[in-house]
Amino acid sequence: MDLLVLRHGKAEARGGGGPDGDRTLTKKGIRDIRRVARWMAWSGIIPDLIVSSPLARAKETAEIMAERFPRVEDIAFWDELAPGSEPGTIAARFGELQGTTLLLVVGHEPQLSSLIALLIGAGEDAHIVLEKGGIARIGNLASQSGRWGELLWLLTVQQVRDMT
Repeated sequence: MDLLVLRHGKAEARGGGGPDGDRTLTKKGIRDIRRVARWMAWSGIIPDLIVSSPLARAKETAEIMAERFPRVEDIAFWDELAPGSEPGTIAARFGELQGTTLLLVVGHEPQLSSLIALLIGAGEDAHIVLEKGGIARIGNLASQSGRWGELLWLLTVQQVRDMT
């Protein structure tokens, strides 16, 4: 299985009075995620399944992606992708996804960078940073067999803009 790791787009500022989990994407965040989705479709990068954090900004990001890829029937929302969960807990859930070829995971930092480091066997000193709207691809993920995946690429929204 290959894995796409996408950080949610730019969200409303904290401190607006509501709970952090209710913050939604800004207009820029929506534009950026649509651009990433367009680039993916243009590049032939079509996920089989989307899993997302249940927080509003990640959910909205996942829904924008699903609009672009109609073969994805439903988005799965995993509590493990909410901030504060351990990357190993997320990775353990991948074993449930037999038959998935390309999985898109939508979530938050610093958890996603730690997940990438874990999945490629890089350890905590990897210093991977996934910016808002940034996306990474890990190829040949099969950690259940003792083999780590490999980081194929990691792109910022600006890099995606430059390619479109």
